Amino acid sequence: MAKDKGFPSLNDTAMITLNVSDNRPFVPRFNESEISISVLENTGVDSLIYTFTVVDALGKPIDYTV
Repeated sequence: MAKDKGFPSLNDTAMITLNVSDNRPFVPRFNESEISISVLENTGVDSLIYTFTVVDALGKPIDYTV
């Protein structure tokens, strides 16, 4: 849910689907199938919002950032 600091406070929610594609010949394993994060309304355009890790077929971690 997005919520501002005004009075009265306004809020909203958004469901975002992130499709991860890679040219490697494996299917990445995610630690969780769904996450919930909060982003402040004044977050800059080029800001790092979230980092997550997947594991390849050999058990090597691969980091992604949004």
